[in-house]
Amino acid sequence: MKVFFVYMHLLAVCIAVGSLLRQDFELIRKKGNALSNEDINSLQKTAKIMIYSLSVLWMTGLGLVYLGWVEKPDTYLTNQKLWAKFTVVFALTVNGYLLHAYSFPRLTSCKNIFSLTWDDKVLIGLTGVLSTVSWLFASYLGIARHWNYTAQYSYVMSIFILIVVLSFIGFILLVNLYHYTNKLGGLSALNKYSGARSARWRVNIRVDR
Repeated sequence: MKVFFVYMHLLAVCIAVGSLLRQDFELIRKKGNALSNEDINSLQKTAKIMIYSLSVLWMTGLGLVYLGWVEKPDTYLTNQKLWAKFTVVFALTVNGYLLHAYSFPRLTSCKNIFSLTWDDKVLIGLTGVLSTVSWLFASYLGIARHWNYTAQYSYVMSIFILIVVLSFIGFILLVNLYHYTNKLGGLSALNKYSGARSARWRVNIRVDR
């Protein structure tokens, strides 16, 4: 039974992380521009995969905890890394609700991410970053055997929070970079348009002469 739970647990994590990273790369390639219907459909499919994977993760994870407690009733629940993983997965679950209820509707309906208010951009970025970091960090905790019964809860969670903060800063910098390059692209197009009009104006003057 334990082998089955471990297998399903790992399978859910692999499917979720693979789908998540593919979707993240697709969104990054959009460079903050509006999503097409194809992009929106892909986002919705990925969201469903994440929901199913998270459900399997919870069920198999609780099953593994129960089996571990039965095997080592005196010590198993004293492993603080276990409680850190529970915290991360719980944060992942709450964040998933925020993604579906708040971030996705705004992301799929906006002209581009730059047209959103600062609060909307912050919440979209924070929920997106928290989703990716939580899945990857929870995956790492699953294999971090060197932290079993040695790492303190506060130590593990401080690393998690630090990664979230740094990743969010990276998101803000990336959005600002895309915004800046889009402005430069707009100015370049405007300059080309102005140059073309000036050239036509000079040609018209010569013809009149």
